[in-house]
Amino acid sequence: MNLKHFRAFDAVARHLHFTRAAEELNITQPTLSLLIRQLEASLAVTLLVRSTRQVELTDMGSEFLPFARNVVRDSEAAMIHMRDLASLRSGKVSVAAFPSVSLNQLPGVIVEFRQKYPDIQVQLHDGVLDAVIDKVRDGQADFALASVPDEARGLSFQQLYDDEILLVAPRDHPLAKHTSVGWRDITDEQVIMPSQDTAVRRSIDKALAGQEIQIRTALEPALIQTIAALVAAGTGPGVILASFLRVIDRSNIVALKLKDPVIQRPVGILTREDRQLGPAATVLKNMFAARLSGAPPKFTRS
Repeated sequence: MNLKHFRAFDAVARHLHFTRAAEELNITQPTLSLLIRQLEASLAVTLLVRSTRQVELTDMGSEFLPFARNVVRDSEAAMIHMRDLASLRSGKVSVAAFPSVSLNQLPGVIVEFRQKYPDIQVQLHDGVLDAVIDKVRDGQADFALASVPDEARGLSFQQLYDDEILLVAPRDHPLAKHTSVGWRDITDEQVIMPSQDTAVRRSIDKALAGQEIQIRTALEPALIQTIAALVAAGTGPGVILASFLRVIDRSNIVALKLKDPVIQRPVGILTREDRQLGPAATVLKNMFAARLSGAPPKFTRS
């Protein structure tokens, strides 16, 4: 038995007429008769009583009809659903992103996607790098906009741009007169640094370890926005990512390039190697790739 047998029986049961049922199915009457005989042979029962004047359901036919109609209905619903998914008329996509992307590039792309595909449900997960990676690993997120994890087993990373690590200082601070400083130039300062459990801090510590540079920390917030607010309040210089310059209040702070070494954090798309993305997730991922690829955040001093 296959779907065409169930459709044939359903059509005959509705019309109680082989010719009209065959016309509906766009097949010949002999073909329809053959399908019914094959179905009855598979079930080892008689489903229909046929005469020259009429067609009637047997008791076994009446018993089997609801099951046959369920098969037809469910299969047609499944095909419609899959066509809608493929044409982006229904479905959902789940994306995870860490803060620098959530605050900057993500909103514009999401708005554009929702305008183009209003029937697709978009679910967002924002959080620190480790939480974002967990969302991808356990399948809660189709993909993530994040950095390279320390343990990338089972994950694929498509790099889009580098996010540079900068220094920000209050406008009345002695460092504010410079356009760039080296890491060694701030070893005597009390610097506001990202907390040690953040990916940004891990990148900094890794890069400076080989340089034998020790930075004295004043405070260690987890959020870059908090660092910027503390700097603006006059606490002292702090380290942030360039991507945050567009979303923080810069009226009382200046940004300086940090060099020797220049430290950049790669940002890209994380996916699970063993997971194939659906149509909606593929389209959204490609939109992010097109918008973000090769376009690092612009650094401006003012």
